[in-house]
Amino acid sequence: MCRANKKLREEKDISQKNLAKLLQLGQSTMLEYENGIEQPPISVLIQLADFFNVNIDYLLGRTNIRISMERLKQQLTTNSGSITIDDFIRLKDDEKEAIGNLILSFKK
Repeated sequence: MCRANKKLREEKDISQKNLAKLLQLGQSTMLEYENGIEQPPISVLIQLADFFNVNIDYLLGRTNIRISMERLKQQLTTNSGSITIDDFIRLKDDEKEAIGNLILSFKK
C-alpha cells in the first residue's frame, strides 16, 4: 500500500496533508499508511481507489495494473457492443496477439 499510495499522491500533486484532510483522516494516519506501519480499513481503500481511479489490488501491491474495473469496462465498450475480459481470455493465443498488434498499429 505504501509505495503505490505515495506514488499516486505525488503524481496527482497532492500533499499528504491535503489528501488526509480530503479523506477526513489525520496526517499522521496517512503517514502510517504510506510507511506501511498500519493498513487502511476497506472503507479508506475504497476512497483511495476512487480518488486515484485505480483498483484496490493495485493499492495493496497485488498487481501492477492500475486501471479500475469500472474504467476497464468503459474502455471495452464500443458502439457495436461490449467486450468482456472473459471474452478476451477465451481467445486463442494467436488471436490475442493479432488484437495486440492491431491496437499497437492504431497507437502509431
